[in-house]
Amino acid sequence: MTDKLKFFSPEWCDAARDAVNANEAVYRGFKDPSSFTNRMELAVTGREDLTVHLEWNQGEVISWTPRKFDEDDLWIVLNGGLEAWQRAADGDEEAGKLLMAGELKFAKGPMTAAIENARALNNFLLSWGRVPTEWAV
Repeated sequence: MTDKLKFFSPEWCDAARDAVNANEAVYRGFKDPSSFTNRMELAVTGREDLTVHLEWNQGEVISWTPRKFDEDDLWIVLNGGLEAWQRAADGDEEAGKLLMAGELKFAKGPMTAAIENARALNNFLLSWGRVPTEWAV
């Protein structure tokens, strides 16, 4: 038996939401946290079963679940390989570098959002490292 949570499972999403919201560096990293109210999708490339939806309200994650929003309701769709997500969570590679290398890719949404909120994005992904994660999914 392991205490690790399967990546992008509902239990993992709950723990990650708590970790992100507890990380002040995420909130401080937004260009304007009070206006950061959006819905987004994060997915592992080639794995339909590893897709989650987040809802942000004024810089706080209020919902992190398996896919539930219509495509039209999503502001950003960000895809990446499992290894890229893990490297970002472990702090081995910054989110911006993974985006520039094409290992994380915007399928929908403005790249300017990542640039303007780069510190928030990086700290958002680093927060995942606080969750004991089973990456072999």
